[in-house]
Amino acid sequence: MQINRSKVSIIILSYNQAEYISDAINSALNQTYKNLEIIISDNGSTDETKDLIKSFLFDPRVIFLDYEHNKSISLRQNQAAKRASGNFISLLYADDYYLPTKIENQIKLFSGLSEKWGVVHGPGFQLIERTGELLPLSATKAQGDCLKDLFHNYEDGFIIPISPLVRKKAYLEFPLYEDMFSEGESLYWRIATKYKFCYCDIPLVVMRYHEKNMGKAIKRNMDMHLQCLDRLILNEDFPKDAFKFYKQYRAKIVFSNSWHCLRTNFEITWAKKLLLSSIISSPQSLLKLKCVVIMSYALLPQKLIFYINKLADFILKKKLFVPLKDYYN
Repeated sequence: MQINRSKVSIIILSYNQAEYISDAINSALNQTYKNLEIIISDNGSTDETKDLIKSFLFDPRVIFLDYEHNKSISLRQNQAAKRASGNFISLLYADDYYLPTKIENQIKLFSGLSEKWGVVHGPGFQLIERTGELLPLSATKAQGDCLKDLFHNYEDGFIIPISPLVRKKAYLEFPLYEDMFSEGESLYWRIATKYKFCYCDIPLVVMRYHEKNMGKAIKRNMDMHLQCLDRLILNEDFPKDAFKFYKQYRAKIVFSNSWHCLRTNFEITWAKKLLLSSIISSPQSLLKLKCVVIMSYALLPQKLIFYINKLADFILKKKLFVPLKDYYN
């Protein structure tokens, strides 16, 4: 197979994103690499999204999976992947978009790699919708056999979820967990247990930051994230020498998200329970000053935490983003 002529399947996942969907589709259609199919999976939209998608069906590369009911993102992603006829798969959310040379740059890198390499990923930008600012989006530079690096260097950023181009063989080998709403980028932990990753040092994508980003659904995302982590170590391909890094990562990510919930007066009771479970599973974390400070703060009465946060925000003139609540309804 000549990689530089391979077909690429771009999967666009949409739900009630009429204001963005055209930009997403156009960014796929206007790629400098032309051997593409664009599979658009609409998850039961009730706004104008479906009509806008239909306006692109004149292009034979566009395939529309039109679902009436809203179900898990993981299910819709798996359904689209099974329909893919390309040799490679690339994911795109309907409120984000690709830079024009994304696929071309990734295919060029894949052309020099053996089948042991399953993913080519890279950096991107974040578009702040309120101000129009385009800022660099932090991302890991994970390269080669990188599972331990994904855990150890997570503060550098994780895999940007719409940045990877993945061999279809590798993608289908790890179907997403359909019993959870969205597995998200933790899929790449599982792929990393078996395949090498290649880092493309060129910006590939743009992710929008707006009021309804699902990344703001801290509690639900954290619960799913931990489920994925705990399932990961049951994988027969999980390397034993990565277990230490897994435990360290799990403790750090719990403390980080719990601290954010405590500081935004959001789900404080849940954050306290999460901290306690983390300490039980990784008691050595209490040897770190940052963790001791967070735990001490969490032990304060809930009403006192609320007022301290308000005072701190006033003094620091700091506006923290409000977690997305109606995502849970």
